[in-house]
Amino acid sequence: MVHGMLSSRNHWRPNRSLSQEFRVVRIDLPAHGLSPTPEDEADATPEALVQAIEAVRARLQISRWHICGQSFGAALTLRYALTFPHRVIAQVFTNANGALRETWDAAQQRRNLNQIDEILQEGHAAMRRMAYHPCHARRFPPDLREILSRDADSTDVAGIALLLAQATPRLSVRDRLGQLRVPTLLVNGVWEKRFQPARKWLSETYPHIVIEDLQGGHSINIECPDEFNAAVSLFLSDIDDAPLRNRSPSPQ
Repeated sequence: MVHGMLSSRNHWRPNRSLSQEFRVVRIDLPAHGLSPTPEDEADATPEALVQAIEAVRARLQISRWHICGQSFGAALTLRYALTFPHRVIAQVFTNANGALRETWDAAQQRRNLNQIDEILQEGHAAMRRMAYHPCHARRFPPDLREILSRDADSTDVAGIALLLAQATPRLSVRDRLGQLRVPTLLVNGVWEKRFQPARKWLSETYPHIVIEDLQGGHSINIECPDEFNAAVSLFLSDIDDAPLRNRSPSPQ
């Protein structure tokens, strides 16, 4: 399980019940939680971050696994499934604008650069103004919001700036989804209006990707934990029980 920007492995606390059926591995992104900061620009690219996830699998001696990503983390797990399909049994992801967006225009690139400058100048004060900082998550349980806010305030400033500069502009896998061969479930928080055009495009372009719509927003695993856990458990259990020949649906 891979969380999004300015969060940590604690993002998945509401989903602990999945450990009754699966071995759960929670990964902290670089510069977050217990993970070190990227040493240089090359270590902060999406390709390098995917290789880091693969290194975790190899270190744990797991032959094949299910993967699950949220937001920024979903862009990485989708890319991982495209890069290492033979290592993935099935995958789940949640609302991930960065993963499915079209190429940024000049204005979006300027906004990202301005945000990086603010973070380098003001540190965590600038991060707290970002819309996805956990301190703004009104639908989170108060105790979890406090935990995740502390985790966000403990991230490495230089590392976050590196990720925003090297990874965020290159996150999208929209143009590669035709190569996807791994059984895939999107758990969609319908209240995040900005993501729904991407959800519609995905369902129309790749109808073999399963979509579960839940009444919640961007962090659907926290806002609707019981429904999220049930959807993930059912999807992965069905994949595990399916004949091998049926595990790799071909995109249209």
